[in-house]
Amino acid sequence: MTERQLKRATLEKRLERLEERLYQEKLRLHKVIDGFGWGRGMRCTKCTPSFRRQTELEEKIKEVKRLLALNNS
Repeated sequence: MTERQLKRATLEKRLERLEERLYQEKLRLHKVIDGFGWGRGMRCTKCTPSFRRQTELEEKIKEVKRLLALNNS
């Protein structure tokens, strides 16, 4: 395998792992949000979970897709 093919394969594996982690993070967020009752939402000023991890994963996925696009050309 040439270095370019290896790099492409590595990027594809990384993209696959990141997308799986993003899916798991979305499931976790849904579970947390489903645990909030209507009353808690009325009583608490901050009743939303943090979306920091999801945002970071989406940024990493964009970067890997950009690198893959550069690798293809």
